[in-house]
Amino acid sequence: MGINKMKQYRGFTLIELVILLSIIGIMAVTAMVSGSPKGIIRLHAACQKLSTDLRYMQQMAMSEQVRFGISFNTANESYFGYRGTTATKATDPQTQGNLDVNFASLGEFKEIGIASTNLSGNIIEFDSAGIPYGGNGVALSSQGVVMLTDGTNSKTVRIEAETGKVSIQ
Repeated sequence: MGINKMKQYRGFTLIELVILLSIIGIMAVTAMVSGSPKGIIRLHAACQKLSTDLRYMQQMAMSEQVRFGISFNTANESYFGYRGTTATKATDPQTQGNLDVNFASLGEFKEIGIASTNLSGNIIEFDSAGIPYGGNGVALSSQGVVMLTDGTNSKTVRIEAETGKVSIQ
């Protein structure tokens, strides 16, 4: 009689529980990966591109002892790098052409836009010491900010006054 009662209260084996937990884990990981929005990934990649270009302009200014900068056009969702004045475009080290970035025409960034900047004249320049200046020719007294958006989310690229350190938030 005691043996029959054991058969009535039969539960799951350890192997069955491990298999069940493995399946739930796989489903959870799949849901997380497919649930991450592409817009956020594109937005972060655009911020990385901009911060890399800012750092490049700063390095060029220090190595060539000439001002280098970036001019932003929020209406056209674009920016370009320049050497000395905005009339002389800087060279893109990757393409060896002009450093021109138009988010609207780049496939990987097509939904990204430049929402705003707090820079004078929408320009940031670096002098031979790497110090950032606004478009008015005055050194930044506070953090420079460029805000990028994908229409729903936004991220900021910040340029520290005095040091020119670039960060993404």
